[in-house]
Amino acid sequence: MVADSDFLQDLINRPTESLSIELKGWIDPNMPEGKDKIVRAAIAMRNHGGGYVLIGFHNDTGEPATDNIPSNVRSLFHQDNIQRMVSKYSSELFEVKVHFPTRDGIEFPVIEIGAGVKTPVVTKRLLKNSQGAVLFQENKVFIRSLEANNTPSTTEATWKDWPHIVEVCFDNREADIGGFVRRHLRTLPPELFRAISSLIPQRAPKEIEQTIPQGRREELGTLPPIPEKRTETMALEYLEEGATRFNTVVKERNLSVPDHGSWEVSAVIIGTVPSHSAIGSFLNLLDSSNPRYTGWPVWLDSRSFTKKEARPYVFQGAWEAFICDLSPEWGGKDLDFWRLDPSGKFYLRRALQDDLSESKRAPEPMKQLDFGLVILRTAEAIAVALGFARAMGCPIETTSLSFVFRWTKMKGRELSSWANIDRHMYPGNIAYQDDITSQVIVPLETPSSAIAEYVYPITKIVFEAFNGVEIGISVIEDLTHRLIERRL
Repeated sequence: MVADSDFLQDLINRPTESLSIELKGWIDPNMPEGKDKIVRAAIAMRNHGGGYVLIGFHNDTGEPATDNIPSNVRSLFHQDNIQRMVSKYSSELFEVKVHFPTRDGIEFPVIEIGAGVKTPVVTKRLLKNSQGAVLFQENKVFIRSLEANNTPSTTEATWKDWPHIVEVCFDNREADIGGFVRRHLRTLPPELFRAISSLIPQRAPKEIEQTIPQGRREELGTLPPIPEKRTETMALEYLEEGATRFNTVVKERNLSVPDHGSWEVSAVIIGTVPSHSAIGSFLNLLDSSNPRYTGWPVWLDSRSFTKKEARPYVFQGAWEAFICDLSPEWGGKDLDFWRLDPSGKFYLRRALQDDLSESKRAPEPMKQLDFGLVILRTAEAIAVALGFARAMGCPIETTSLSFVFRWTKMKGRELSSWANIDRHMYPGNIAYQDDITSQVIVPLETPSSAIAEYVYPITKIVFEAFNGVEIGISVIEDLTHRLIERRL
């Protein structure tokens, strides 16, 4: 499964460079210079953990390039041509997909490089231009990295990049091993599980602990000690602070917003936070570190938006943005508010897609809640916030993040699967409470392959409010992994 059409359309409607998205002007992939750019970008994205290369855009402004548009875009960037080119120079064979979403009547090639790298990818042969000059040598490792002002670029790997490259490879290997262990642990009879549990030390290593299903960890006594209550209240306090700011901005701007439910998340770093301030490079750092798992990612950087009122600004030492677009110009309505505090606190409030979607399948506003969207949004928020904390330089082994999630205006809604037509939800499961709040603490060292284990307890509380519905951990793992691997 590859990226869906809505995601691809969002990519070219609002193109922004990040570590997982690279913008290139119009190039000729049959020329050495064009091959150089595509091969470098593909290898760099593969080593980073997957991403997209958008052709036909200025990387500084994100605007479409109007000069040198080829007349034969589809044949020039045919998938077989791009795949053959990358495979010729890459040390590892990996699949490359090419999509052609349309904007303003122009097809823009979007080259998709999948996740899953387990061995660093290097160039296996050199490439020269028509004059014989070397464009890149063999045995070169390309990586996505940040420049001095925290803007992303594709460069040759240096010693500073190798820890990240190795971490990505090990996370993917751990995902395979962890998935295998988790599948088999769940099928063990209780008495055999307890027998195995007794053989594991009281403080199991993280690598073992992350393979144990969330619902069975208490039997082992291996969960890390819960931090003091203050860390939990800090996240809840920041959630309320963010909600208050949202209401204040709505009043200040004299906005009239439609009745809607919302989901909110507050994430507070627990541990040592390196010094940062609310300057442009800090916003560059977090934006570049956002993996953009969806076309409208959490904590979306709106600096390139045409509407000035949607662009981020600094308020009381933190970046915040209020994005309110209720015209379906790009295929949907959007209502987002977020804050990014350099002290290590992040807040996001978003109107439910169930209430603002312009999809033909969308339900009547205020009537349903898609269970798959709940899982995906929770997983995305956790993954991105962890990425923010790592980008800020927080110590991996001694840092955690305290999360608080809240869903509002749930009363009377029915749990459904309108947005996930491949999955079925029996009708008639109604919520009788309006607000649902859930908390979890996630260690910063948690690999992406283990995020589902934290999504499970958060969403479990949500689904229970709908007539005691239980969604199995296997479903949550599948959706979470599809998100992380960009296979939605």
